[in-house]
Amino acid sequence: MHYSFIFIAVLLFTACSDATTEKHINQASSIISQQPAGQDASKLKTISIPVASRPYITVEEIKQQNFAANVQAPSRVEFRAKALSTVGAVVSGRVGKISVQVGDMVKAGTYLAILESSEAAQMRSDVSRARAELQRSQDRAKRQETMQKSGVGLEIERTEANFQLEEDKADYERSLQAVKLLGEGNDQSVVLHAPIEGVVLKVNTSIGTAVQAGTVLFELGEPGALWVVADVFENDLPLIEKGAKVELQITTLSKPVTGRVAAVSAAMQADLRRDAVYIDLDDHNLPIKPGMYAKAMIEAAGPKRIVLPTTAVLIKDKKQFIVYVEIKDGVFEPRNVTIGQAHDGFVPVLEGLVGGERVVVKGTLLLDSEASMLL
Repeated sequence: MHYSFIFIAVLLFTACSDATTEKHINQASSIISQQPAGQDASKLKTISIPVASRPYITVEEIKQQNFAANVQAPSRVEFRAKALSTVGAVVSGRVGKISVQVGDMVKAGTYLAILESSEAAQMRSDVSRARAELQRSQDRAKRQETMQKSGVGLEIERTEANFQLEEDKADYERSLQAVKLLGEGNDQSVVLHAPIEGVVLKVNTSIGTAVQAGTVLFELGEPGALWVVADVFENDLPLIEKGAKVELQITTLSKPVTGRVAAVSAAMQADLRRDAVYIDLDDHNLPIKPGMYAKAMIEAAGPKRIVLPTTAVLIKDKKQFIVYVEIKDGVFEPRNVTIGQAHDGFVPVLEGLVGGERVVVKGTLLLDSEASMLL
């Protein structure tokens, strides 16, 4: 095993009160890596510094403590999922009439539009046909039953009549259920109604438009059933707890409003590395609308955590966070950590450290520059 020895000069500067002279003192110092020569910095295990350089480094033993802070996140006002409803075409057809426009307040059952559909006409015709077939089967079965009792009927004919009767009953029930899905209307007309009381958010069609079955024509929402959705960075999610207090600054309101965390989405936005946090408003009568922008400040005070000054954490490539841990006197190792959002010069460490370890809290850049010289 070969060890790489590198010597650097430490420049000490002193100024005299009566003259502008400078004095340079070179002091040899060495850095020792326990990695073989030629290893890259990502595999560097330990760094040792000389005694003369140690006054420039501050090391502290860390322990868990309460970290009261706010997680800030961009937010927007949205309808709750249960407060949204859509009205679609149950059959293919052409839009004949539209009675509402975006922004209209409607009650449950309000007439929204009329759809003209040849499929609807056929389905209603099928009901009449199935009803007539059922009536004939009932008459035939009754006649066969009477003949059987009189001793002039054949058992096979009675069995066939009863079997046909059951088939026609099932056919009639199917046609009835299909027509019920159409809702109100007659012949080829299908009347579309609002399923809930609310406001018309979108009208996705126009008069004369041909639509397919399943096409969403209208979107409705309950005006009072709103909440705020905050986009929280992945690293800050461990700091968010259900029920946490939230202060919200909404663009159209002159004063901040309050709320509480209701839930955290189970699906991460992979491209942004953010997750949705849903916030209930304390006041449900605010003059706000879906789509308004806001800024959320979520109270992140939770269980005790390891907290470091921001000077202790180095950022590599804008995504890697490193601290230096003293593993024995004067010997340090770089450690990858996961951190939360900084507050008042301090940052919570979510992963990578445990209580009782000794961490460089000042002079981290000196250690990092020494480590880079080993490349």
